Amino acid sequence: MTADFGFGKSKLDISGFEPRKGEPVADAPADAGDRAAERSGFVSREPAQRVERVRKSKEPIDQAFIRAPISVINRFKIHCNETGMSYGEALDELMKKAGI
Repeated sequence: MTADFGFGKSKLDISGFEPRKGEPVADAPADAGDRAAERSGFVSREPAQRVERVRKSKEPIDQAFIRAPISVINRFKIHCNETGMSYGEALDELMKKAGI
């Protein structure tokens, strides 16, 4: 097969072209790219894993916004998910234990 790839009148013969032999891309492990990037010194830019809320309150609520390290927020969310309490219920329990 001969084709002109925009190099004027010269022709490029690609008749002998074949893909490299080796492991097919579809059979490559899912984390092969991550391992190759790690070996090359790349650092992941993926955001930190956030714990999602499991349940919603059924009664009217108000909002309080808190800034805290994600590790603290995640611990609080995990506690709520494991105990089945809403954020408000867990906050109320913690405040009662603190005597507030």
